[in-house]
Amino acid sequence: MRGDQLSAGEERVDRAEFERAQYKVEVGVYSTSNYELDLTVPTYSSNGYVWLRWEEPMQRYVEARGGDISSMFIVLNTLLSDKDSSLRPVGNVPARLADGSYYQLFTYVGRYYVDKASFRHYPFMSISLPLVIEANDIDGQLSYQNLRLIPEIRNSGMGLYARIIGWLNTGWSIAEYRHHYATNFGLGGEENDYSQILFEISYGTSSWSSFWRLLLPLSVLMAMVLLVFKVRPDEQDARASIPVTVLLTLVFLQQTYRDKLPDLPFLTFLDQVYVVAYVVTLTAFVLVLWIGRRYAVMESIEDPAEKQALLLHLNRLDDTWPLVVVLLGGTAITFCWMTIPQVG
Repeated sequence: MRGDQLSAGEERVDRAEFERAQYKVEVGVYSTSNYELDLTVPTYSSNGYVWLRWEEPMQRYVEARGGDISSMFIVLNTLLSDKDSSLRPVGNVPARLADGSYYQLFTYVGRYYVDKASFRHYPFMSISLPLVIEANDIDGQLSYQNLRLIPEIRNSGMGLYARIIGWLNTGWSIAEYRHHYATNFGLGGEENDYSQILFEISYGTSSWSSFWRLLLPLSVLMAMVLLVFKVRPDEQDARASIPVTVLLTLVFLQQTYRDKLPDLPFLTFLDQVYVVAYVVTLTAFVLVLWIGRRYAVMESIEDPAEKQALLLHLNRLDDTWPLVVVLLGGTAITFCWMTIPQVG
């Protein structure tokens, strides 16, 4: 959900920039629990651990600026109205490892913004819960050219409670990204780039569960519309009441699931299915009224042959209605699914 990897040429250029970088910090992330996933914003709550490992050049930089490395890194996608975006150190000072590098463990807890979700495919959707760590560059010395963050893949991961009830976990990933700011923040010179670590846990909905919860009730309503012309022609009131009842139920069902989603500038797949259902229901209601008028006209026809021909025409319409709706409705829904743009 984050785009393509670097090409071979881009990777060579980036490797050369990496070798020239003055500071390098290895970053690991372990998510112990994720909870309170809210699709209306969308946001989620999480807590876990982050650890940093750095060499002597970075340590000299830290000591020259107070000796607290936790103040130099932030969780970028934290909701500032909820929690502080800084990391909380475990212990007062970093540990010196046997190889001469420095190490410190941190905890994080808060509510975080989700920027990637496949709402267009709803209810068959996937969502990626990110934790974005980036340098808090106070004096302009920690840009992409000077500081590179290295993801520690081996020991990063997710704990037992990082699963979310109702969602299927599809894995996690951690990688370095180049974050481009289209500004120099008023300091002059070129626009700024920063190295960032993006840790993500991906989830998806269950297709089987989504069908039973959201599409099966809709299918039952459409079956009622299909059978509306199987009601006896002399019971016109009963015929006309079915599309009206189905229409009101469609509005209620759609509002129920839309309340769980943000205000999107596009139609989800389920929205498009409901559009097809609305069109079918409206068409059924119009045909009910038209056929009712034809039966009323038929009573005033005195020619038996003409009367029989009209009756056969109306009966043929009653018989072909379900087949036409299934073919056209199925084709429309298939077209809606195949034309969904491959974006979030």
